[in-house]
Amino acid sequence: MRTSRAFVILVLAIIIASSAASYTLGYHAASPAPGGVVTIAASLYAPYLSSVVKNSGMSGTVVGMGSVAAARQIILEPEAYGVFLSVDPAVIEDMLYPRGISSWYVAVASDQMVIGVSRSSPVYGELASLNSSLNVAISDGNLSAEKEILGRILAVVLSGNYTVGTSDPNTDPEGYRALMMLQLSGMWLHGDQGYYVQELNALNSSGKLYEVPMGSALFSYLESGRVDFDIALYKSSAIQQGIPHILLPPQVNLGDANYSQFYARSSVEIESGGEVVDLHGAPIYICFTIPNTYQSKTQAALLALYMISPEGRSLLRSYGAVPLATPLLYGNASQVPYPLSVLINTSVLSYAGPIN
Repeated sequence: MRTSRAFVILVLAIIIASSAASYTLGYHAASPAPGGVVTIAASLYAPYLSSVVKNSGMSGTVVGMGSVAAARQIILEPEAYGVFLSVDPAVIEDMLYPRGISSWYVAVASDQMVIGVSRSSPVYGELASLNSSLNVAISDGNLSAEKEILGRILAVVLSGNYTVGTSDPNTDPEGYRALMMLQLSGMWLHGDQGYYVQELNALNSSGKLYEVPMGSALFSYLESGRVDFDIALYKSSAIQQGIPHILLPPQVNLGDANYSQFYARSSVEIESGGEVVDLHGAPIYICFTIPNTYQSKTQAALLALYMISPEGRSLLRSYGAVPLATPLLYGNASQVPYPLSVLINTSVLSYAGPIN
């Protein structure tokens, strides 16, 4: 409560100092826009955004779909959506930013890739044991053991003896991040980016690979045993759904900013609106933006305040994500709407640099 109170006091103090006094801020915003703020989110975090709308005291609606599909929807209806919550900044950088629809985004939390394991799989016990050993190796910083155990795990998962689930990289970031994870694993273990991707392609040719439009569709497949493994899975989703999962080394899980340069060596081409977009690996950030084309930007910014508040960050943690110590703003700071704009370069919101 002390942290929450301090946040409210800071917000009020900054806004009063900026000669702005027409809104009641904190966590409950007054005077919501007629009809409320229409928001759109990655399907996995649509429930989180619904809770944000409810807890902030504002009215609004939430549309959920894959982040890539959501960005396409915004391109089709650029004035319709007030807040876009994505699980990949690249979707904003490569699809919305070049079109002038978005000029900035705020990263609020991190996530990482894991491999889901069905309790019905005949190798569930074997993988649970390997996962335990891998966790110890990661904790001890034993790189040789990490590599040896990860190699054994991937040899089982991609052996062709079991079914594997993934999602469509053209519609869902989990899908192209699964490919990036395999590319990084190939480079780290074998010096060959295509090593494990080729094995995945072999699974597809043999009918052992199930591809779905969105990663969330694989949850029931794991539960029923229709697939033995899910390689297109975030740790936050696994925690939310109670899915047994294999934690991956930071060198390949896309969850550690210290390995950003290595992650960037992976890349996947996706199709978007008839165009080919080349996406490079980067740390997984959950982020939001307010489209430049939305009319009620102030109301959308009031909603965004809740997401960077202590309560909003605690709520995000309950969904399995890891809130950043301080939310990071990327892009054109002058385009950030009031009252979110007055928090830039305070203890609440740090400017991290331009969009490349």
